[in-house]
Amino acid sequence: MFAACLLGAAVATAAPPVVVGMTLPLSGPEAPFGTALRDGARLAIERANAAGGVAGRPIELALRDDGADPRRAAANAGQLLQAGALVLGGAPGAASTRAVAEVLSPPGSEPLAALVAPATSADGLRDPVRPGVFHLRAGVAEQANAALLHLDTLGIERYALLAQDDELGRSAIERLQFELTRIAIRPVSIERLLAAATAADLRAAMARVCGVQPQAIILALGAAAAAKALGVSRAQQCARQHLVFSETGAVLAAHLPVGRGPHPFAGLLVTQVVPHPDQRMHPLVDEFQRARAAYGGSSSHGALEGYLALRVVVEALRSCERSLDRRCVLRVLGARSFDLPGMKVQFGAAQRQPRPFVEINLLDAGGRLLLRPPAPPSETP
Repeated sequence: MFAACLLGAAVATAAPPVVVGMTLPLSGPEAPFGTALRDGARLAIERANAAGGVAGRPIELALRDDGADPRRAAANAGQLLQAGALVLGGAPGAASTRAVAEVLSPPGSEPLAALVAPATSADGLRDPVRPGVFHLRAGVAEQANAALLHLDTLGIERYALLAQDDELGRSAIERLQFELTRIAIRPVSIERLLAAATAADLRAAMARVCGVQPQAIILALGAAAAAKALGVSRAQQCARQHLVFSETGAVLAAHLPVGRGPHPFAGLLVTQVVPHPDQRMHPLVDEFQRARAAYGGSSSHGALEGYLALRVVVEALRSCERSLDRRCVLRVLGARSFDLPGMKVQFGAAQRQPRPFVEINLLDAGGRLLLRPPAPPSETP
């Protein structure tokens, strides 16, 4: 386990540290995803410090718990800037990312610092471009495309969409409708849940969804609402396929089976924005696993995403060795490319990867996310 925020004994402790900040949900319902991101980030910093840090200085990872509360995330961002952080990461979720971005880039002014690889898929945070926010993960557009391509191979023709009426949910509905139009299909049901929706509201929405007998239900919901919707759907044998987006999938996968029974969400399809952490043929995954063997830490999609984010941060810091300040980090992130194992990262003016990674995984009975192969052509609904 990691015992401190200052990592890497190989770096001379007399040198002042280079501070990298992260605000994450380390408590509350979203904690499984936040702690996974933290573990991966720590591993990347440990590895960097063992190799000499940046310009002979250790990298210090300053962590703040926001409990997935956007107001706390914004306050944390301000505190991290005051503590001297040169760059920030983390901020899972659309609301927290927006709150942190508004602190780092106040309206009408130049960005104060960069936010790298926020763990959100909301397309509204990508277009229009928000100054100083650099996206690594696939947005809803890419994930929706991959999801529908996969479901189409299963012969699915009747789709139901259930989404929260927030930034991520609205992005998902819009993009899923667009992608379905491309294959000449209209969803049989579209349901939106308001932020103040009660358990009764959710049950009523699911009753309407189940009433039209969909073959697949795509849930653009937070983990708590998605878990309830899945419970209702399966109790009523509503649909044969259910799919959630990556942030929600990470939290649901962390649920423990009841007794010796199967995982409560076994069979769930999950979009993923990094390679499978056991797929060691991918050079980045192999590096991640070798770092785990050397320094410890958890292995999951979330941990790999946190590791990738901080690997990019480290490369940006090393590009600024002669002028280690926030302005240089902002400049190099927008202007340079970074060659990572098996992956080239180049944000450019759009401040996001032009072809981000995305694939579909299946949650099995043991709670493991597995690569799901396409169904054979003979399979029919």
